[in-house]
Amino acid sequence: MPVLIINAILGVILLFLTNLVLADDIPINVITVLICAIGGVIGWVVVLLLHLLGVAF
Repeated sequence: MPVLIINAILGVILLFLTNLVLADDIPINVITVLICAIGGVIGWVVVLLLHLLGVAF
């Protein structure tokens, strides 16, 4: 159980750091935060790839 919590926190932190460091325009809204919180690092990768490909976000 603690591994899931750490993964969720890490996913949300990576979302915020991506916007700070890469200066990307990934919107931080309820949907992206939920995807990163539920998916963790994998969720962050999905959000990042969808944004870079121009499919969503």
